[in-house]
Amino acid sequence: MSKEISERELVTELLGNLRRGGGAVFEVAGPPGSGRTAVVWRIADHLTGQGIRLVAARASAVESDVDGAVLARVMADLGVDPDSSTTALCRAVLEAGPLVLVFDDAQWMDERSVAWLRALLRRIHRGPVVVALATAGLGTAAEDVLAEQAEDCSVTAPPWYVVRLPAPIADEDRIARTLQLVSEEDTRLLRAMAVCGFEWSLVRELADLDRVLADRALTRLRGLGLVATDEPGMTDDVARAVLAAMSGDQRDELRSRAVVLGHRAALGFERMGALLVEAPPGGTPWARQALQRAARVLAATGSTADAARLLIRALDEPADEATRADILIQLAQCELDHAPEAGDRRLVRVLHMTDPAVSDARLRAADALACREHHGVSRRAIETALAHPDLAESEQEALRGLYWYVVSVAGEHDELGVPAVPPLRDPPVDPVCKGIAAWRLARGGSGGALAVALATSALAVRGSGPLTPRIAAADVLSWAAEYETALAGIDAVLVDGRRYGARVTVVEAMALRCSVLLRQGRAVEAAEELAGMEAELPRDCWRPLLGARHLVLEVVLLLAAGLVDEARQALARKTTTGVAHGLTYAWRLFAHGLVALVPDPATAARTFVECGRCLRDMGVVNPAVLPWRLFAAVAWRAAGEVAHADALLAEAQDLAAEWGVPGVLRETQEFADVVNGLPAGEAAKAFVARLLPGFFVRNPVTAGRLSELTRG
Repeated sequence: MSKEISERELVTELLGNLRRGGGAVFEVAGPPGSGRTAVVWRIADHLTGQGIRLVAARASAVESDVDGAVLARVMADLGVDPDSSTTALCRAVLEAGPLVLVFDDAQWMDERSVAWLRALLRRIHRGPVVVALATAGLGTAAEDVLAEQAEDCSVTAPPWYVVRLPAPIADEDRIARTLQLVSEEDTRLLRAMAVCGFEWSLVRELADLDRVLADRALTRLRGLGLVATDEPGMTDDVARAVLAAMSGDQRDELRSRAVVLGHRAALGFERMGALLVEAPPGGTPWARQALQRAARVLAATGSTADAARLLIRALDEPADEATRADILIQLAQCELDHAPEAGDRRLVRVLHMTDPAVSDARLRAADALACREHHGVSRRAIETALAHPDLAESEQEALRGLYWYVVSVAGEHDELGVPAVPPLRDPPVDPVCKGIAAWRLARGGSGGALAVALATSALAVRGSGPLTPRIAAADVLSWAAEYETALAGIDAVLVDGRRYGARVTVVEAMALRCSVLLRQGRAVEAAEELAGMEAELPRDCWRPLLGARHLVLEVVLLLAAGLVDEARQALARKTTTGVAHGLTYAWRLFAHGLVALVPDPATAARTFVECGRCLRDMGVVNPAVLPWRLFAAVAWRAAGEVAHADALLAEAQDLAAEWGVPGVLRETQEFADVVNGLPAGEAAKAFVARLLPGFFVRNPVTAGRLSELTRG
């Protein structure tokens, strides 16, 4: 049984046991510096103040191998020959009662003294003796014997009182003083543990100690409070003190040996990475590979800052230009969370490399920059790369395609008004250029058949090449109502993006997949896709255009589920960029128009028209990209402006016909028929409120399930 008692109650109970002629055990367990000695002596002083005789002995690490050292001091105080039999020695103690025996630092007791103490504790119920132990909590003779007696019902177990003290606040001076007391063997073990304490077999080998010597040293270090009592490990304060006591050359030599031993022991990538990151460069290919693989494992679990630290260390290992470029790109992907500007600089550094072997890496770096929406940095870096005289023609074409993608998204041409990069070939041959050309053609709203053919060809490419053109091609197919083909292309991008750590591209693909699913009326699946975006990449890392597109998708799903208040709250949560133009502003305006459509159709109509103005300024004419005309027509009709509504419907139908894709033309006509059936003026508001979910979700869905997902 266990109960809490005060110090006074404890003294009273101990005195009661002594007066009844029985013994007791009082144990104070705690690491060095916790005050265990003071607690034991305070209780002992209370007992001796009542006339109880005191015999005390303190064990030490120095005498832990001296047989009978503690026993001899106890028997000397009692005037008994320590060489007598164990039975005689126990009888002498029991007959000397009432008595309090104090053993300080009991964890250091030698083997013969421990054996005698075990024998005494088995008999302690026979005499008025209190055994008081101050120990580091490693398991004492008292614990072992009392456990045996608890199992053996035929033996009377004495009362056993235990006080467990918490570890003290780290004291650097105490740690430094303690380190000066340890032996050479203990020092070797401490140093090995400070370098690689997580792998005990490696620690022993690094310290050059066999199992027996290492275990003895570990016991001594635990008693000194330098090592944890439950497992072979030390606190950061102790590890820092141990390493600080070594010279720089000693630390480097020990860490280098640990790396070699860890490699021979085939440690996992994560543990090898932890060893390598602190070790000096070894010049071996496996060291760099281990660091890169460990970084991938950490990045996959979200520990991108730790992964970046490993990759920065990997750059210190010798490698060819192509390998260094791969490391830089991997590092830039990890730094997206905590150091995006540094990541951009690393990608630019790759683009400035001139080695022909870096061709693939240059394309991947340009692709990653194109996704990050730092358009000025991306454009200038690609221009610099294109100035390399030794670029292969295929690489020039691919870089040119990415350049014109960046220019189209940014809406900014060369400062001098003269293109620094020649336009794309017509017709394009390179797969990257095909995807970008299809996307630019589709935005303009003409040449639907050609755009679909180019996009389909661009999506046939797989592997580590640029992913942005493939997303652009899938976008084109979604605007052409080729939904299944678009989804297949997006799924392939997701697979390749995750394989190569292109996190921004993966989230872009997820947003596009959500959009395609919504166009198909698969709202529940779209909500699930949208919910996974933030898990893939923290929202703080999203570029503004991606955030605006996510806002539109979120608002559409909330309105489709009938959650109007939640849609309004989603708008309030999003911070504005302060820029009243461009694609990001247009998408935000579209979201605001959707929320205002029912309560204030006139405001919604003007918002949709302003959204259309921004899109036209960016060269986006295709009505399939963002159906602002159709929703503006709904709003104008609900506001009583039928002529404005009819004009926008006619414009949307004409542009759909010019786009030349049957599926889009059919969907536009179906929407126009619904709008033409709306009543005009005030009567339209309630009608629109009932029809609004159907505008987004053409197929029946479970409202409860959709509400659950969107609320989540």
